[in-house]
Amino acid sequence: FMCSGRSSSPSAPSERASPAVTLILDTADLAPERRADAVAEVIGLSSSVSARAVYNCPADQVTARFEYFTLGETRLLKSQNTAHGLMAAKGAESDLLAVSLKLTGTATLTQAPGRLLRGGDLFVTSLWRPFEFFDDDGRNSAFYFPLGSLRLPPDYAARAGELIHRSPFAAQLSRHLGTVLEKADTMSRGQAAPMIGQATSDLVRAALVAAVDEEPFRRDDWSQNLASVVKGYIAQHLTDPDLGAERIARAMFISARQLYKLWESEPRPLGQWILERRLEAARQELASRRGRN
Repeated sequence: FMCSGRSSSPSAPSERASPAVTLILDTADLAPERRADAVAEVIGLSSSVSARAVYNCPADQVTARFEYFTLGETRLLKSQNTAHGLMAAKGAESDLLAVSLKLTGTATLTQAPGRLLRGGDLFVTSLWRPFEFFDDDGRNSAFYFPLGSLRLPPDYAARAGELIHRSPFAAQLSRHLGTVLEKADTMSRGQAAPMIGQATSDLVRAALVAAVDEEPFRRDDWSQNLASVVKGYIAQHLTDPDLGAERIARAMFISARQLYKLWESEPRPLGQWILERRLEAARQELASRRGRN
């Protein structure tokens, strides 16, 4: 979000250009009193967290432009304009990990303690944890990954995220993300989009694991951690009609039999648990501001 009179490239406030480019927002076409809410809505839609934006300029000088791309299960949010102010979130029932490149300017993030983020720096935000992002004169990007696709438990991912800039794969990951950012429009529309998303997810996982240099699952708590990842995966795929034991097991690189064995300690059968989560998600959707219409 930037403080300035106009944006360089206005567009409709919310435009669904294609399945690959699903959201474009430019606040230049919005009334000043709607802009802060619109930015928070974009963050919420893309990251599943409730965020608030605080600006250091008058409301009528706030502008922001976002572009949203999908690459299989990997999602990308680009903020193309200069940012000023604070973005804050209290944490949510989300299992998304945001891996970001600071494109220009400087910023600080409470989940990246002791670091002044500059152009080209790599950083991670665990969206299930509270955070504050103070941005000063810069452009940003965020790649969103479900923990299920990364096959990492939340505590491990959060700890590795704080150290990712020290990973031996950090430079390679930064170059890869930069290439995807530069060609996101073309890549997201191509037949290879899911493969690019999977390759990006695999490289992020390698960088995170190498950053802490230890196995994601210890033998003594393997089942508990994997069960947490399975629940996160289910939460991110509730609308998929083929969501079931076979698909979940493939995503976790285990057999369906192992999955059912893992689930034995849960109070409800797997199928019933998925159904209850779907009903609750439907209830929340219907009760939301958009769903009331």
